Amino acid sequence: MKKILYITDREEYSEHNFIGPLFEKYLSEYLQVDIVYFSSYKSYLGQKDRCLIIPEFKKKNMFKCLEDNDINISSYDYIIVRNMHDVLKYVLENKNKYNIKVGFRLSFPKITGELERAKAENRSNLVKVINHKLRTYSKSQLINQCDIFLPTSKQMQEVYYPNIKTKIFVIPSAIDPQRLHDKVSRNDKKIIFAYEGTLSKLRNFEVVLEAFCTIKKDNWELHISTKDMEYAKEYVKSSSLNQDKIKISKATTKDELLNFITRCDVGLSLLPDISIFNTSVHLKIMDYYTSGVPSLMSNNAQNSSIFTDEKDAWLCDFNIKAISQKLEKIIDTPKDKIRAMGKAGQERLLDVRNYKIIAKKLSNALNEI
Repeated sequence: MKKILYITDREEYSEHNFIGPLFEKYLSEYLQVDIVYFSSYKSYLGQKDRCLIIPEFKKKNMFKCLEDNDINISSYDYIIVRNMHDVLKYVLENKNKYNIKVGFRLSFPKITGELERAKAENRSNLVKVINHKLRTYSKSQLINQCDIFLPTSKQMQEVYYPNIKTKIFVIPSAIDPQRLHDKVSRNDKKIIFAYEGTLSKLRNFEVVLEAFCTIKKDNWELHISTKDMEYAKEYVKSSSLNQDKIKISKATTKDELLNFITRCDVGLSLLPDISIFNTSVHLKIMDYYTSGVPSLMSNNAQNSSIFTDEKDAWLCDFNIKAISQKLEKIIDTPKDKIRAMGKAGQERLLDVRNYKIIAKKLSNALNEI
């Protein structure tokens, strides 16, 4: 069985929403997969099952750290780097020495994300724009030295790295067929909307809050799960929304998050019409449908390529009026139809966005390089 070393950009104890199902579980059916995480707390290499935990300060010379612990870099057929362009540069510099095939995984365009956040917070300037172009060009040059490029969508590659010449295999966000949660049935007539994730100026969630303020119906609640509860409370308090309608909590594990979602009726994934949000299907949508909960989501090319409005989801433009109209329509929808939409969306994702299926295709793509 061939071997792959997957070098992530994640801390040892962080939640591995994407890495775990695909690389730890399903890809290991076809390849021996070792996964590198980093730790700010360890001063030595840690090993747990197939996971290698490297001290953060040894990142710049990680191969020496591994070899000092009797791990033969040349034993790997493939090394894939997730997001980190400095680590990719290091791996490419050692590619011939160890006779390895190198891949680069782009889960999210972080360089562009930094610039978009700066714009949203009025911190952008010409220097930041020029720096963004230089860093993007530099990253493109490195990706073209790889044997395979693994973006989250073809659109992401076309928008951010249009000049890539190397082999491309898309790894989209998907659903784990072994982690489906049952939707909790409630007898009340309320429609509970769920939102998971951060609240920030870039996401412009106040547009969604203002849309809730305009609806005339009263039989609804908004439940928010976020890592920064205090910030969320202040954020929501600054809106004119009735505070009794909102409940804020913090899920600390994936199972807690999925259990939070199963107690709700409709998930929210409404994001501004900018490229970093439009070039992939957001992970929170996968979480909603894993729990059998349909989503009100942004009407963009990625989402509409999978979901059909009012069949297995609700698609909506990102403005107060459009969101308000959709919220009113959802609140008027019978609960049995909402549950059926959640089930239909889940079945759709199991067909077209399934980690088990993606793992098989990825193993084939790697064997071909």
